[in-house]
Amino acid sequence: MAKRNYYDIDDILAGQERVPCFLRTDLDGLGSAGSGGSSKVHRNTRWTLPYWMADRLNEEDYLDMQVSPVFSKQANRMYAASPESMQLRAICQHYFQFGLQLGEMVPEIPRVLHDMYMTRIQKIARIAQQGTNVEALDFVQSLDRSEERMLRLCQQSQNAITNWHQNKTYTLKKAPVVDK
Repeated sequence: MAKRNYYDIDDILAGQERVPCFLRTDLDGLGSAGSGGSSKVHRNTRWTLPYWMADRLNEEDYLDMQVSPVFSKQANRMYAASPESMQLRAICQHYFQFGLQLGEMVPEIPRVLHDMYMTRIQKIARIAQQGTNVEALDFVQSLDRSEERMLRLCQQSQNAITNWHQNKTYTLKKAPVVDK
């Protein structure tokens, strides 16, 4: 079972991504949770469930969880070929967080995530330093949630550096005790 941060809203939302599953046994009372309409789900049925539920049921041997199409081998090859051009927000809003959760299931996912993140973070840092233009705007609109957070942090750091260069930051003052 993947380790998750109970208090992290992004981690919770990443766990809501649906994954394909193949049921090993009949399950009663879960029909409304998947893609079926009845309350009983029969064995040998293909089903999509939220990752948090599928992970637990997979651990209990009720189903076989399959890799999300977002992290299929074909998708990973596309990501590796052109990481900066991928529209991650359209693919999965919590792409990196969800990938970390699936990392135990598919051993090559952490490497794909690392390579993609290292390439994209360089462009994020450049945008934070140079400002946005039309090309940068398209890239910014493709960022997933963790990359958006990183862009905001980079922009705040860039603003702090600019303020420091312009002497707009806090200055050291003598303590009142020293004046006496």
